[in-house]
Amino acid sequence: MAKEHKEIVAIGMAGEERYPLAPFAEIFEQAREAGLHLVHHAGEDAGPGSIREALEIGKTERIGHGIRILEDPALTADVAASRIALEVCPSSNVALGLVPTLAEHPLPRLVDAGLTVTLNTDVPDVTGTTLTGEFSQAREIFGYPDRELATFATNAVTASFAPEDTKTALCKEIDTWLASEANA
Repeated sequence: MAKEHKEIVAIGMAGEERYPLAPFAEIFEQAREAGLHLVHHAGEDAGPGSIREALEIGKTERIGHGIRILEDPALTADVAASRIALEVCPSSNVALGLVPTLAEHPLPRLVDAGLTVTLNTDVPDVTGTTLTGEFSQAREIFGYPDRELATFATNAVTASFAPEDTKTALCKEIDTWLASEANA
């Protein structure tokens, strides 16, 4: 089916992370063979075991959320070394009650652990936050300077499934923005 629908580039499991991925292993393999990418939510509500399962059974190329990865130092080191991006959504994590406040969000600890972090928004109808809002909050709450905000954006572009020429052009735009902010 994926071969028939060229606009589909990835599939993944989202929602209840405690539900096992094993029953879908064959589907994931078929999707990979068809040229699709795999991205799964893991480590948001469920612990690090869900991240391991997403990596080992789900063959995920990015991890949706992943904020509980720090509970397993070995897994943290493995994911950091492999440069698998975490799609971190602070406002969503707070709105869903998984983190008490934005100030207590593990975002800085994820960055400090050497993980590839992207900054994202999720369930905007619930959070009332846009992607721009997430970046603004990261600056205001955690004091991230332009360079770190640019790193989040560059990580997102690099972890995307866009064509390489598109990635190159977007990263150049981010670099241009960063240079213009430095000269402002």
